[in-house]
Amino acid sequence: MNILVIETSSQRLCVGLINHRGRIAEYDIDSGIRHTELLLPTIKKALVRLRLTLKDIDYFAVGLGPGSFTGLRIGLATIKGFAAALQKPVVGLSTLDVLARNALPANSQMVCPVIDAKRNLLFTALYEVVPNKSSPCVQGLDKLKRISPYLLIGIEELLKKIDLRTSVTFLGDGLFLYQQRLKQEIRKSIFLNEQTWYPKAKTLIELARELIDKGKISDAKRLKPIYLYPKECQIAYGKSQIANRYRR
Repeated sequence: MNILVIETSSQRLCVGLINHRGRIAEYDIDSGIRHTELLLPTIKKALVRLRLTLKDIDYFAVGLGPGSFTGLRIGLATIKGFAAALQKPVVGLSTLDVLARNALPANSQMVCPVIDAKRNLLFTALYEVVPNKSSPCVQGLDKLKRISPYLLIGIEELLKKIDLRTSVTFLGDGLFLYQQRLKQEIRKSIFLNEQTWYPKAKTLIELARELIDKGKISDAKRLKPIYLYPKECQIAYGKSQIANRYRR
C-alpha cells in the first residue's frame, strides 16, 4: 500500500511517503513558520521521487497535535482536502505518540515527551516502556504503552505525576525551559539530544502502518486535531500566532 504522511504541529515540517514495495521518501525540514510555503512542494518532491501521483495514495496520515494551532490547521486542511477529493481513508497520529517513539530503544522504565505549550505550560504524556519478551536482548523491539491522558500542565504538576524512583527518558523542546529542573528533581532522569526533540517522517510512517494494520482509520469529515487548550484560549493563541507571523 502507498501511504503519505505529514506533520506540521512544530517548527519542523515532516513529509513521508512509502510505496507498496517498501521504498521510502522522507523529508524533515526545520521550516519555522514556512509550512504553508514548503508543504505542497515537498509533497510533490516525495511523489516524484517514488514515481507516484496523489491518485496512487491508498492512505493519508497526518499529525493531530497537540502543538501549534496554525501549523495544525495547515496540515489538517491539506490532508482533508486530498482525502475528500480522492475519497481515501485517513489516519490521525498523536504528535506526542510520534515523539515518544524517538526515545526507542529506551534505557529507562518510562518515556515522557515534553512540548513547550507557552504560558509556562507543557503538552505531555507518560509512557511505560514494554520490553520485547520474545527477544529481550533486542532493545529496538521495545514498545510503548501510554499510561496517562494527553496533558496540558505546568512543570510542578508534571513532577507530581512521576514516581521519583522510576527511571524516565525525557525529550522535546520543553527541555529548553525545564531540563535543569527535571534533572534536580528526578534522580534517574535521562535527557535525549535535540535531534530527537521533534517528529520524524520515518516514525510517522511506522506508526501510520501500525494503525492501518489495526483498522484504526478515519475519514476527512471525522478527523479532528488534538487541542488541549480551552476553546477560548485556542482562539486567542491562534490569533497571536498569526499576528506574530506577519510581524516577522
